[in-house]
Amino acid sequence: MRHLLATVNGHHRRLRHPATTVLLIRSSVHYKLQKPQHPPSPPKPPKPPQKPASFTLHDMTWDDPYSWMSSLNDKVAMRHMDVYMEQEEKYTEAVMSDAERLHSKLQSEMASRIASDLSTPPLRWGPWLYYRRIEEGKQYPVLCRRLASLNEEFISHKSPSAGFDFTSGKRIEQKLIDYNQEAERFGGYAYEELSEVSPDHRYLAYTMYDKDNDYFKLSVRDLNFGSLCTKPQADRVSNLAWAKSGKQLLYVVTDHNKRPYRIYCSTIGSNEEDVLLLEESTANVYVNIRHTKDFRFVTVNTFTTTSSKVFLINAADPLSGLTLVWECEAMAHCIVEHHQGYLYLFTDAAKEGKPVDWHYLLRSPVHTSEPRKWESVFIDDQELIIEDVDFCDTHMGIITRDGWKFKLCSVALPLPAGKIEKALPSNLIGKVLFYMPMFGFHHGWKFGHMFGQGAVHLKELNPHFLPLPKYVSQISPGPNYEYYSSTMRFTISSPVVCEQYMISFFCKILLCTIPHSQ
Repeated sequence: MRHLLATVNGHHRRLRHPATTVLLIRSSVHYKLQKPQHPPSPPKPPKPPQKPASFTLHDMTWDDPYSWMSSLNDKVAMRHMDVYMEQEEKYTEAVMSDAERLHSKLQSEMASRIASDLSTPPLRWGPWLYYRRIEEGKQYPVLCRRLASLNEEFISHKSPSAGFDFTSGKRIEQKLIDYNQEAERFGGYAYEELSEVSPDHRYLAYTMYDKDNDYFKLSVRDLNFGSLCTKPQADRVSNLAWAKSGKQLLYVVTDHNKRPYRIYCSTIGSNEEDVLLLEESTANVYVNIRHTKDFRFVTVNTFTTTSSKVFLINAADPLSGLTLVWECEAMAHCIVEHHQGYLYLFTDAAKEGKPVDWHYLLRSPVHTSEPRKWESVFIDDQELIIEDVDFCDTHMGIITRDGWKFKLCSVALPLPAGKIEKALPSNLIGKVLFYMPMFGFHHGWKFGHMFGQGAVHLKELNPHFLPLPKYVSQISPGPNYEYYSSTMRFTISSPVVCEQYMISFFCKILLCTIPHSQ
């Protein structure tokens, strides 16, 4: 633009087009300096209402103006709580509005790394494989099952559509419970505490949390038709167990203080009222039930701070009454299982009046004279603590701990007979029993030890120890519903993150199948 510049009377002037000059003049006239804008003030966090309330405990008194938030049975208080939570959500959205793009980016990145059809590993029980999966775009999972015989034909949860293979004409997947629909039943919230499939795989009993009333509600669903049964539909249910036939369901209800105190038996498909089997009216007695893994018995535990009891109910005839099989002082952990005519008790009850800090295993014949006698299965060994046990028809899985080193082994069942019993012919055993008192063998433990009834060291049973990862901090039995199988599941915890994939592999492959003893 040098040819547009000229020098007049020693002054440098820039030649402009008249229109351009006017535009510049007008712009300079109307231009005003803008004041710096301050960022908007951040929103103020909501303040929940305060209600004066004081509490006294151990001669100490304190004020808690927010204690009304825990009054779940107060519908007015819960309405105030809902309003306050909505205000909290709006406040969070306003404060985090500047990071909305980052939220979307992170959500998209995480979603791309997660499979859209998330599913738990299938759990085999009888002819079925049970599992839970999450459908794309849904908040809650769906409980499903498919026949194990058709598992190889199963392609995915999306194809065949709705779990039906139109080519072969076979239904591969069956939806049992859609918890998104359950959320609609319970005010937009779905939380399941218990779920038990009947032994014949016909019914599913489960409890859902009713937040409006603050208790768990029992429902039974007919899996053949997908509909809810008319009964039982009980409130405040804390525990349940199926009878052997799958036609009767036992369940425990709580009082208004959430203390389990009553056991009922309901016959599915019957119009009769549910039968009350047990009621503990004493305020400090708690009740719990569970079925043995072979569905032969339902065990009833009643416990207080000063005593623990275990009763048996014949699962083939739940209305036949309760039989006391174990009683001890103080509160103790007592789990009873049944295997081929023997009851096995895993407990940490005091021994000879002295408390112990470990668990041990006892056993007793189902049919025995009173008073019932329990005998130890293993000799106490402080260098090899038994942490837990689990049973299947052919083996017993045992979790042991040597110091802080956990191990997992299996022992063949039934337990082998004693050395003398195996060495003597059957026609001489009776004579030995006859002459034993003459030689001073009056104590039951001596008699039991000679004939396979006494305690033994674990190594005498030729346990098979399964290979484990190097670093294991905890082992616990998994959901082993399939009793008549040598496949068992165990959960392993390890602090070493880099070995998590290896641990999962070992859990699934090596720890499931228990090898038969040679």
